Amino acid sequence: MKEIKRYALKIFGGPKGSGQGKRASIYLFNKDNHAIGSIDFWEEGTTLPADALADNGLIQFSLFMNRYEDVVDMLRNESPVFVAWQESLKNAYIGTSQEPVGEGE
Repeated sequence: MKEIKRYALKIFGGPKGSGQGKRASIYLFNKDNHAIGSIDFWEEGTTLPADALADNGLIQFSLFMNRYEDVVDMLRNESPVFVAWQESLKNAYIGTSQEPVGEGE
């Protein structure tokens, strides 16, 4: 698991977005401002690319655009937030660590 300390957002306009149906991307960085991963958001009905762990350690994965607000909300309001690669499943995830019940969020 890699802790996310910073992020950058990119939203693609126009009828084709990035050209292949990608509508937005979120870039993830560690405390030293080094890239640790990215999440691409695609139009519904698009076949999502497979998640990947690049040779340089970057975790890359895709979600449909309807999950964009959920991810941005997590990045803005939760701490700590992690991105991780699951080798056994060949997929990636973003999430939090355990939190106490009734924290008022």
